[in-house]
Amino acid sequence: MRVTKSDGITFGYSNVLKTQYLKGNLKTVKYGFYGDKLSKKTVTLEHLKPKSKGGKSELENFVLASKYRNQLRGNNDIRGYIDKENVLKYLLQFVGVKAENFNGDNYIMMILKTLKKLGVNLYD
Repeated sequence: MRVTKSDGITFGYSNVLKTQYLKGNLKTVKYGFYGDKLSKKTVTLEHLKPKSKGGKSELENFVLASKYRNQLRGNNDIRGYIDKENVLKYLLQFVGVKAENFNGDNYIMMILKTLKKLGVNLYD
């Protein structure tokens, strides 16, 4: 894991999700988990369950977000930052997406399962 400091905090987690985004292989993904527009310069991995609270650095616990939104949330409970419309918009970007070592449909199911474990119900 690489963590460096420049113009604020830079998160150095590496994962197939971010790697494929940076390679341009997730062309349908334009917006982050919080509805923020993503770019190669601003994208980071956000832990749904913070690592400091026992969350793992694994695909099922990672979503893409802007560095700003990631820092804004910190390690607070995800439930206080959920906008159901933005979450569904985020997930729909991955339907049918396939890239090296990444399947968007499987990823959607993993994220829905993780959110459910964290007490997030998207279907109210």
